[in-house]
Amino acid sequence: MISRALRSGTGLVLAAGLMAAMPAMAQGAPAAQEQQEGQAAADASLAAQDWAAAIPAYQALLKASPDNGGNWLRLARALHGNMQHEAAITAYRKAIALKAQPEQRARFGLARALLTQGERDQALDEIEAIAALGGMTPRLFSITPEYAPLAGDARYEAAMVTLNPCTPDEHRGFDFWLGEWDVAANGSPVPTASSSITAKHGGCVVLEQYDAGGYTGMSINFYDVTSKLWHQTWMSNTNVPVYLEGGLNADGAMVLSDDALPISKATGTINRVTWSENGDGSVRQHWETSSDNGATWSTAFDGRYTRKAEAD
Repeated sequence: MISRALRSGTGLVLAAGLMAAMPAMAQGAPAAQEQQEGQAAADASLAAQDWAAAIPAYQALLKASPDNGGNWLRLARALHGNMQHEAAITAYRKAIALKAQPEQRARFGLARALLTQGERDQALDEIEAIAALGGMTPRLFSITPEYAPLAGDARYEAAMVTLNPCTPDEHRGFDFWLGEWDVAANGSPVPTASSSITAKHGGCVVLEQYDAGGYTGMSINFYDVTSKLWHQTWMSNTNVPVYLEGGLNADGAMVLSDDALPISKATGTINRVTWSENGDGSVRQHWETSSDNGATWSTAFDGRYTRKAEAD
């Protein structure tokens, strides 16, 4: 192609330009490869927690590409690991300014470094920014030693509540059932069972433990954000499971049923359970069944839960 281009004046110009560019192209390929190899070596050092090797490796990369937010974040982590907290703070802030992702992780590290340096208020600013972003759980803070001194701080605790995925109101629909209860047949003053209803796993689960002597059972209850329904799975020592779903009705009562579940079609029986809070703080649990597709209902259990503290 070049030999044919040489036959014309224009061809001579094009050929000369192409031949002049070839050395630069040849130099560009090794430079890109060198950059890739340098990145791989720096990342390997960081993964191995070889801070002494990782720090100069990232500094060299950033000298060539100073706007690489990801490498600023990696440098910050290496500096932090090497106990160079002031330098780590500067690198974390540079990473955040360049929108390094995930931003929550950058702010999490920055807050840790700030706490190490005694900058409590600045650290709380970062924690509140993380809470606004979401995407992290309180557990990550609880297992990180630098955050332990913040326990009980109003700003910190408020941020942890915000980060809890089960904080929103829809997860609180069954809170009126939480407590330690004596259970009696509705209208009877004599308890025949006890029930402990507790919040578990950051408030994501309401756990029921029921004991009526020879008859015992438990259930887990939770709000499913995908279906936007409450679910209950019950199992007792009779080995007969019950699966229910539903939600709060207009009166604030929790109504769960297996009407729409395959199990009701298999057994021919619909279970419907309604929990409602009474004016005196007690709770009524009314369990009904239907064998004619909901045309008529009969009561399987009608109980009144009275708080043990009130009964004593």
